[in-house]
Amino acid sequence: MLRQLPRVALAVLASLGGLTLATAPSGCTPQPSTVAGGKESVTNSIGMKLTLIPAGEFMMGSGESAEDTVAFFNQNYGADLKADACKAEHPQHRVRITRPFYLGTYHVTRGQFRQFVEATGYKTDAERDGLGARGYDGDDFEQKPEYTWRNAGFEQTDAHPVVNVSWNDAAAFCQWLSRQEGKSYRLPTEAEWEYACRAGTTTRYSSGDDPETLAQVGNVADATAKEKFPHWTFTMRATDGYVFTAPVGQFRPNAFGLCDMHGNACQWCADWYGAEYYATSPSDDPGGPDSGHYRVLRGGSWVNRPSNARSAERGKYVPDSRGNDTGFRVARSL
Repeated sequence: MLRQLPRVALAVLASLGGLTLATAPSGCTPQPSTVAGGKESVTNSIGMKLTLIPAGEFMMGSGESAEDTVAFFNQNYGADLKADACKAEHPQHRVRITRPFYLGTYHVTRGQFRQFVEATGYKTDAERDGLGARGYDGDDFEQKPEYTWRNAGFEQTDAHPVVNVSWNDAAAFCQWLSRQEGKSYRLPTEAEWEYACRAGTTTRYSSGDDPETLAQVGNVADATAKEKFPHWTFTMRATDGYVFTAPVGQFRPNAFGLCDMHGNACQWCADWYGAEYYATSPSDDPGGPDSGHYRVLRGGSWVNRPSNARSAERGKYVPDSRGNDTGFRVARSL
């Protein structure tokens, strides 16, 4: 349970009735100066909406053992998970986010990323090294030079989350936006991301413990995807209506007013990944190990099984990796 929260956090929790999620509208389309539930938001110079996240405390990591997590998903979702894959979510520990910050209400869209590219002439890792990124050719998923942020192998508009971007690309976007506006844009830390995703909840997802509730709040591998890819054995039974990425903001927001924290596209975080970092992590504003080989990814995606979209689940990839299920959202320091 959250405790000893700053006034802004207490105001949010009061609006939630303690730690119970408020009833949210079916979509996530905020008005110019507000987000769902009346939370404060701003719109920046490129049309990106950001939601104010209050300072506060939460329990970071999984509240169930790695063995119980694996047993549940292997039994109910045809997964073949090993307990070692979930050990990095432990030990669960109390974390304090000491300063409020803004977080993108949605993923960075393809249209917003296009503005960055057109303003700077930036070439993504996929374009620069000539290896391309991952795409769908109508038959299989492969990495080819023709696949980049402009072409994921399936239909996207500028309202969809940008994908096929590396951690390096996401960091470059934040640097450009900081120069553009004279404000400090960055990727969220892993702790900030999980705190914002949970929005006061302690369950597997912000929508509860049942993976089938994901259809209300995010786009993961579902019954719609199962029709397209009948050999997928790990999909949830509910229908979210999308096979590939969805335009941002199509699902119910969490209690902080954020959309698509679960699914759609995996989200890069600022941190280096450390499998044993939780055992020594500082309690105040942890920022991850000082160095590493992988960067952290959170949230799961349209192609992922429900277990990958849990609030506590930790993904990892090398900083120049790129996939058609990988994107990001930005944080802005106050």
